[in-house]
Amino acid sequence: MSENTSTHTDHSQDLWWRQLGLSDSSGPGSSGNQRRLQSARSDYLRSLRPSGFTRATAEGDAVLTVEQVAAELDAIDQANTVAVQNEAHQRGERGWVHVRRALSASDADVPVERGDWAGFTRGHAIAWCWNLYQYEPRGFVHPASQLRAERTSELEAGMIPDGFGYAQRAADLEAAGFTPETYRRAQEALGKSTFSPADVTH
Repeated sequence: MSENTSTHTDHSQDLWWRQLGLSDSSGPGSSGNQRRLQSARSDYLRSLRPSGFTRATAEGDAVLTVEQVAAELDAIDQANTVAVQNEAHQRGERGWVHVRRALSASDADVPVERGDWAGFTRGHAIAWCWNLYQYEPRGFVHPASQLRAERTSELEAGMIPDGFGYAQRAADLEAAGFTPETYRRAQEALGKSTFSPADVTH
C-alpha cells in the first residue's frame, strides 16, 4: 500500500442517533424525493454533537449521556421482549387448558351434525379450533380480521366457529395421524408461538 492510499473506516455504528435506534436511511421502496429528504435529515444529524439529554423525574431533572440513553433503551427493549414472551407462554398454557377441557367434557363425544365441523365430535372440533386459531392464524385484513375476532369470541364462549377452512385442515391433520394433543406438542417442539393480534403489522 502506497503512502498516498487512504483507508476508509465506516463509523456508521458510532453515530449517536443510531445508538438510540433512529434511522437516517430510506427504505428500499423510497422515491427520489424521499431519498433527498432523508439525505438532508442525515446531513443535519451529522452536524449535531449532543452533550446530553435532560429527563424529568420525580426528584427533578436528570442529565443523561447518549450512552446512558442507549443503555436505557436497550433495557426497555429487553423488558418488552420478556413481556411478549411471557404473554405468548400464557396464551399457550391457556390453549392447553381449553384443549384438554374440550376433550374431557361430558359432551365431548357428541357428534357435530351441521356446519363446517359436521362429522367431528364436539370435543375434537373445539380442540382443533383452539389449536388452529392459535397456531395457524388467518384473516388479517378487514373484513376478514373482523370475522376472525367474531369467530374467536364464539370459541371463547364455548361455541364451534365455522370458517377459514379450519375443519378441512383438521381433517387433513387427522388423516396424517395427528390428534389435537400431538399437533400442539409438535408446534411447541418447533418453537412456534401462539398468535396475538398485536403481532399483525398494519
